Amino acid sequence: MKWFIHGELERSIKMNEGFMYVEGSEIVINTRSVQVANIENDEPFIINDQEVSLKKVELSSDFIHEIPYSMNKLVYKVTIDNFKEDRDLSFRLVCGDDEYFFAIQEDYLQLLDNESSDYIELLNQVSPKVEILSHSDKETAVEAKINKQQVNYLLDHSVNQSLSTNELANKNSFYIVLNKFSKETSELGLFKLLPDGTSSFRKVKVAEEGEQEISEKPIAIIVHGLVSSISDSYFSLFDYLQKAYEVYGFEYLTVDERISVNGEFLASGVNYLKKKYPDKEILIVSHSMGGLVSRSATSKYAAPFNKLIMAGTPNNGSILITVPILARMCLIANGVFGSGRRSIKSEDFWDLIREKKLRGFEDLANDSGFVTELNAADILDSDKKYFAITGKYLGLSNDILVNIDNMISVNEIKMAHISTSWNHFNYYEGEEVKNYVGEAIRYLK
Repeated sequence: MKWFIHGELERSIKMNEGFMYVEGSEIVINTRSVQVANIENDEPFIINDQEVSLKKVELSSDFIHEIPYSMNKLVYKVTIDNFKEDRDLSFRLVCGDDEYFFAIQEDYLQLLDNESSDYIELLNQVSPKVEILSHSDKETAVEAKINKQQVNYLLDHSVNQSLSTNELANKNSFYIVLNKFSKETSELGLFKLLPDGTSSFRKVKVAEEGEQEISEKPIAIIVHGLVSSISDSYFSLFDYLQKAYEVYGFEYLTVDERISVNGEFLASGVNYLKKKYPDKEILIVSHSMGGLVSRSATSKYAAPFNKLIMAGTPNNGSILITVPILARMCLIANGVFGSGRRSIKSEDFWDLIREKKLRGFEDLANDSGFVTELNAADILDSDKKYFAITGKYLGLSNDILVNIDNMISVNEIKMAHISTSWNHFNYYEGEEVKNYVGEAIRYLK
């Protein structure tokens, strides 16, 4: 049996009452219906001459099951035969308060789950075929939308062929994924980093560190980047710095918090340390957005640190990629790299995937008012002890996300810098830390 729907209809035709039905050109899936667990009918809808089939499937996808703070509940495979880009077709999805949807192209998911895939190459070469959906709260449920433009994007294979070892066989299909979110509360602010075994460190909140032996070592503060945290991926940097510094880490929210607000937050931590240790020099070692947070802390809030090292920081705003693509890449990176890398905080993940509040992302844009204001106030001159570490992925002029010229200059004035083989996702990792960070520290003395 097939449902034939043409154009905008005044009535709804329902399949398995209350669970899946059509309104005009929009397919509605209500996952809160008691019938959702028993649905087996994958008879297609015919909408504007397009044959649309939906089928509940079970996937053993590593990517889907590695997404942080999430438990997979349902996956629906959407197959569209006779797909036409100019014909209306959209989806309205209903879920609970602690759930969220996203959509991902079937072939792209296969690439992510392929053990032989180079994830860094994938992020660099292929526009991430995943859609982070807008969710809106209704009286009794939450609704998400997949609009016509998003459907077109999910079915576009124009850049996938070069990375697929087999002929793409699923050009007309994508998955709708429903996950349950498990919230965790993140501790924010300044932490003392202390050795914990031979390959990790533990974090002690500054207010709780208590009295310690007075050390003559200067202070180094690690400031992480976008959708990240001070995790074990920073161990190589910590291990190198602790030989000559008392090491601290600064934790903050990145997705929906303004960079200037985090700059003020960081400045308060630096002021605390300077008041406690007035004679100690303070060095900040930052990654990506962390460099902008640090620059904001000193230029707007007079944070009394002495030197700043920035790796992968877009000092003139993000130029290579748009905010939506950056958001997609952040989701993909947290899925394929898992919790072992610079893991995203629970609050940041919720803002990214469900609330879709991206004010931190917006501040990163090169045409944002924040970047313009920051660069007008923080002008490079001979008194500024700034140093840039740049990544040159595969010998290119960028680290996948940020162009080298963008990292080393502010208003076209260049700062001291060093070029490395790191990419945007592995700065400060490995044995190279002692060479690259060591050179930066020696230059800044």
